Amino acid sequence: MRLHNIVVKDIFGHLYRLHLSHEAPIHRFVEPRDLRDKVSAHTFVWQFLRQVDDEQWLRILHSTDFPPNRRLDRIELHDAVIKLVMQGIIKVYPLHLNSLEQQDHYLLIDTPDGLQHHFIPSSLLAVKALPDVRFFNSEPASATQFVEQLVLTDEQLADVTRDLPLFFGRKSAKRATRIAGLVDALCDGKVAVVTQRPGVTPPKKSGPEDLPVEYYTPKPYTLGPHEEPGYVPKENPHSGLHNQEALTPDHKTSAESFKTTRQVDMRNLSPEDDVARKVLKTQGWKEYKIEEVLSSGDQFSLKEMDKGDKLYGFVTGGRDISTLDNKAYWLDKDGLADVQAEFFRQGHWDKESVKGYLALPCFNRANDMITVELIESQTVVKSTIGKATELLRYDGTDGYTTGTIGKIMGGGGTQISPNAKKLALLSGK
Repeated sequence: MRLHNIVVKDIFGHLYRLHLSHEAPIHRFVEPRDLRDKVSAHTFVWQFLRQVDDEQWLRILHSTDFPPNRRLDRIELHDAVIKLVMQGIIKVYPLHLNSLEQQDHYLLIDTPDGLQHHFIPSSLLAVKALPDVRFFNSEPASATQFVEQLVLTDEQLADVTRDLPLFFGRKSAKRATRIAGLVDALCDGKVAVVTQRPGVTPPKKSGPEDLPVEYYTPKPYTLGPHEEPGYVPKENPHSGLHNQEALTPDHKTSAESFKTTRQVDMRNLSPEDDVARKVLKTQGWKEYKIEEVLSSGDQFSLKEMDKGDKLYGFVTGGRDISTLDNKAYWLDKDGLADVQAEFFRQGHWDKESVKGYLALPCFNRANDMITVELIESQTVVKSTIGKATELLRYDGTDGYTTGTIGKIMGGGGTQISPNAKKLALLSGK
């Protein structure tokens, strides 16, 4: 008998829906995790090795087209799961749910047209099919208009947002912050609206009893109609743990676990990597640092820069950066413009997304920026930033802690690696 609607928990307490090829399709707006490369698939499956026993993995395999009578040892079993994940035969859907509370219904809101609406985490559709579901992807004006027409009281707004994948930092978040967060989540696809006519029983929450507190896949956010010139928000409009000033990332946890997903064999480099290695060596970088740079990205190329050209870097405000000898990753003006176009909104940097795009370790708060100048013309190494992973923990001054959670940074930005001894600090402390 084939399995259906499988939900598993990883070592960090996050829940995922494993969707098998014989099951009915999941709503098209609910996206699975991209695990097509071997490193990502292996990292993901590793997070479940101690949570899902081998017998359960075997049942999952046998619910696909995997030969049912094949005898597998433990390593072969896990390799088979990784292969099916990479091929998309087993698709993985994160359940972006942020509450352990069990309630019979989501709060129903009446509107003048005689209909009733309630908000749901869109990931709920990965475990339960619901009718009349509306998404507001890339429609900030429509999402804002919809929320405003509900004329929610403060109490209703608190009830609506309590069980949705939103993060305000404090339970006493201001009304404007809650509404902005709700609109963001609607536009980002993390929250959807279910509409029904009075008299129809609202759907109950579905899924396991031990739903996870929070799961993040940070993306850039907007506040829709408040993007008009002259609007100045009172608070940072971006969501995500890294944007919460009241939370501090634990340096040790992140520093000890941060690693790039790309691995290079220094004795068998591609032609592009070998050219980059030679330039980095002439710049004075040690072998271990060269390997670190080559592991941090791909699509390596060379760029000629002139004396007086500027480079930019995100750093933790207040930390001593007067010594630049070990800093190998910078943005040129084009790279900075790219990051700014994507992640600077309403006068604030979305540090959560900057962190993912530039694969910054969590102990880099990205709450300050420094500028350096080349003191002589030189050939620099340019590359596309690759994926990186880390374990991290955020702590609040009131004793709150997220606990240790895992993070995969997608990369995608560009970086410049110059001769660090030929830089002069222009701004920053």
